[in-house]
Amino acid sequence: MNTPASPRRTARRPTRAARLAVALPLCLLAAAAAHAQSSVTIYGIVDQGVVKTNNGNTPGALLPGRGANPDTWTMKAGNTSRLGFRGTEDLGDGLYARFQIEHRFAMDTGLPSNANVFWLGRSVVALGSKTLGEVYAGREYSAAYWVALNADPTLWSYVSQLGSAYSYANYTPVATTIEASNIRWANQLGYKTPSLGGFSAEIATALGEGARKRASSGNVQFRQGKVWAGAAFDRLDSSTNLVLAAGHYDFGVVRPGASYARAEGGLNGNATSYSVSALIPLSFGRTYVNLGAYRPATNLDSEMLGAGVQYDLSKRTLLYTNLGTARRDGLTRTTAIDAGIKHTF
Repeated sequence: MNTPASPRRTARRPTRAARLAVALPLCLLAAAAAHAQSSVTIYGIVDQGVVKTNNGNTPGALLPGRGANPDTWTMKAGNTSRLGFRGTEDLGDGLYARFQIEHRFAMDTGLPSNANVFWLGRSVVALGSKTLGEVYAGREYSAAYWVALNADPTLWSYVSQLGSAYSYANYTPVATTIEASNIRWANQLGYKTPSLGGFSAEIATALGEGARKRASSGNVQFRQGKVWAGAAFDRLDSSTNLVLAAGHYDFGVVRPGASYARAEGGLNGNATSYSVSALIPLSFGRTYVNLGAYRPATNLDSEMLGAGVQYDLSKRTLLYTNLGTARRDGLTRTTAIDAGIKHTF
């Protein structure tokens, strides 16, 4: 039996719609590849602990991180919980643009840390170059804060921290709902240099916009190998300003450090603070000890001792426990302990 021959087919050119259907995905893929150097990251800290403080009457400002109520177990973060977004775009030729916004909140209640300022942590946009440095604008930390932060092995965390009193001379220049902090300025314009031989610098001005005087801050830091040192200032006017200096050296088995700060004016008046500290790495984490002295113009001096241990469960999760104790002249000693868990993402 003869099999019928298959009918002959005539080849046709693809229609315009078919060509677009193929080309459009290819264009989208090309566009995605062109923007492959752009990224947005969600990050944050979730920290929940418990704190108990005795009934000493040395005020909380002189024992940062303590619980609000004496002789009561209180849920409190050792390091304030936060949710942030940061993004960077490679503009080519070594240029980049970036932004960062950060919200602070309490884990135990879900409430914001400050009801008046949602992006309490920071809200910044910047344009920079690896060789020329970076210009930024928005709500950002004072340049002085970075030196004070690095002076404290706890990074201003837990009841063992040096914090504002002992590494910042309790400097608080103004009281407004917008500032909401003694370490940040709203309406700030700043410039950060690249690192040159280990040296870097930052200078910033915060526009008052009719609500307050224009502020300024700056720092110079040196970081190379085992050595870090920094000096900084924060200034609202000639009678309200802060200067500080700090440094530490990493011997491997221990990293000792020291700091000095001098404040003039502001809400808390003239004062000087000093600190010495030690950070010791352990096989499972680290331990640290802080000694601080606060010397205000009122002569109501105070001293503090802080110590703690951090146990690393992983690169992102750790357990902590700390003790902090402080006493101001004429008052009884306030002592606090804390314990908790912190996860970073």
